[in-house]
Amino acid sequence: MKKWIACLLAVALLLAAAQPAAAALPYRTFYYDANRSDWFRIQPIYEPAGAYPAQLEEPADLMPGPDGSIYVADKKADRVVVLAPDGAVRRIIGEAEGPGRLSSPEGLFAAADGRLYVADSGHERIAVFGPDGSFQREYLKPDSPLLGAEAFVPTKLVVDRRGVLYVALNSSYQGLVRIDPQGEFMGYFGANKADTSMLNWLKKLVLNKEQLAKEKAALPKPIANIAIDGDGFLYTATAGAEGKAALRKLNAGGVDAFKNKTLVNGHGIVDAAIDGDGFLYAVDLDSGFISVYDRSAEALFAFGRVDKETQQYGIVGYPTAIGVDADRAVWIADAATGSVHKFVRTAFGAQALTALALYQDGRYEESKPYWEDVYARNDMFGATFQGLGKVYLHEGDDAKALSFMRTAFDTDGYSKAFWQLRLEWLQSRFVPLLGGLAALALLLGFGGKLVRRLFRRRPLSERGARFLGHVRTYGSVMLHPYEAFYRLKEARVPAWLTLALLGAAIAAKTANVYGTGFLFDPVDRADIHLLRELGLFLLPWATWVVANYLVCSVRDGEGRFREVVQGSVYALAPYVFLSVPRLVFSNIATLDEQVLVSFTSGLMALWLGVLFFVMTQVIHNFDFVETIRGSAVTVFAIGTIWLFGFIVFGLSYNLLDFIQELYKEASFHR
Repeated sequence: MKKWIACLLAVALLLAAAQPAAAALPYRTFYYDANRSDWFRIQPIYEPAGAYPAQLEEPADLMPGPDGSIYVADKKADRVVVLAPDGAVRRIIGEAEGPGRLSSPEGLFAAADGRLYVADSGHERIAVFGPDGSFQREYLKPDSPLLGAEAFVPTKLVVDRRGVLYVALNSSYQGLVRIDPQGEFMGYFGANKADTSMLNWLKKLVLNKEQLAKEKAALPKPIANIAIDGDGFLYTATAGAEGKAALRKLNAGGVDAFKNKTLVNGHGIVDAAIDGDGFLYAVDLDSGFISVYDRSAEALFAFGRVDKETQQYGIVGYPTAIGVDADRAVWIADAATGSVHKFVRTAFGAQALTALALYQDGRYEESKPYWEDVYARNDMFGATFQGLGKVYLHEGDDAKALSFMRTAFDTDGYSKAFWQLRLEWLQSRFVPLLGGLAALALLLGFGGKLVRRLFRRRPLSERGARFLGHVRTYGSVMLHPYEAFYRLKEARVPAWLTLALLGAAIAAKTANVYGTGFLFDPVDRADIHLLRELGLFLLPWATWVVANYLVCSVRDGEGRFREVVQGSVYALAPYVFLSVPRLVFSNIATLDEQVLVSFTSGLMALWLGVLFFVMTQVIHNFDFVETIRGSAVTVFAIGTIWLFGFIVFGLSYNLLDFIQELYKEASFHR
């Protein structure tokens, strides 16, 4: 069967080579916009360049060597196959009888000096071969009591510049085994952390010591694969845990530079590799993608496709290893088809990744022509705007940098450009601005006196005075809540005024949705669903009104429904008044001054909570303790109402879907 698959792949390769270069690829490519936390489709950055059977039976590991060769551990065939960059077989290692004979090799490492280290799992050793493929020596299980009775079945390994071996053992949870060049045990290294689930936490709270001793301990996940970069950092790959610590970058002390980061597309990670620019490449069975990450393990691109039933060129069946050669070509070992896949960068991918590498090095000026070329090829690629924005920021073109950073949703870069533009604006308009503020202060001061004098000369009618009293109550409710709510309880506010004040709160919400500064609400205004935003604002308020009236009525509250509605509308006053300074601050402050916005928002939330509490106490004539109880029960009632609403909505949706399906079935058989 494997031979037939290999033949089909070879035929597919020949057919693909005869197709025009513009032929569509059998997979899609995406880029990850970290500023928007979402994937977007993009033209290919890598394209298939070959699928080489190379007489492989079960390739288990792969690594490009320093001489350009591709070393493949063929587990089932008990050998290592050395391929040329074009996929031709150069030589085979480990087949000859004698001490160099291999058995089920699962991992290998091609050192810079030309030596090849092989995790010879079947013989429970590390076999070392010279540059010419001749057997040199072996590393057996070190003689150390610290290893105990643990079986020495090496599966993956790397070797650092000093010749120290880091070996992953089969199903070992204690981490990598370190072995010095002489074969002595140097200790365990880089073990994963044990998963602490909520169930285990609850068991520790409930069970006693004897019961806990009988429970099975939560053990760390074994390391699936290892890689090493030119600076000596070790990278460990571990599947599962929702992507948390799926890739770790360990220094000499075993400290993870990624700090247990949750990796995008890291749920079923198989292997990882590092190129000369520091980019990480990982193949993931769960997502089915080959992912490219930057030096901080932030996702950049995802391409390729995994399909166990594949017989299509460019599709991987069951990836077991990934490697990147000196030309940045990506190699994938495929155990399902018994072949090795090669992917090379497209012209767009080469320019984009080169620009990103220069950008990460801080060489913004050098990256500019690459970004411009990428922009010419794709003017929708978010990283282009971020890269060019950084270039313009360093060139001092703050206005253009501001525009590009906004398009890229880069709030940090936008804040820096905005700070410079704001400083220039203030320096050029300081005197007129100061004069305008002084004039506004005088206008407000004398204007208030003139209005009061006018009212004294021409008193309002009884109806007008009553209306003005309701408006004054709305203004005083923030500073004198008890007095205002007692006055409100005795008054009968016209329904139209209550609706108008509620409309003012809705207008403030609308202004917050559309008017909040980009730095504090970095969204595309075209994507805003105003009705949804207003619904999320009004639904909790309306539910509070209903729940508060029902609960407090049961608890002998004196408030009538009209009074609860009036009080709940007046309690929204802080939201209306404080929205003005919040909107102003959000449009003039930078990220360094975000405390102005966060303080205003926090004050608004606290003030709203206090007013709703006082409203409940005054309207229902409760004492302080009764108000606390009534408010708590009201919150619980709100949750119950929402839960009931979700259930009704779900059942109604299912009923409607059932009726539609029944109608379709009846129409089909008519």
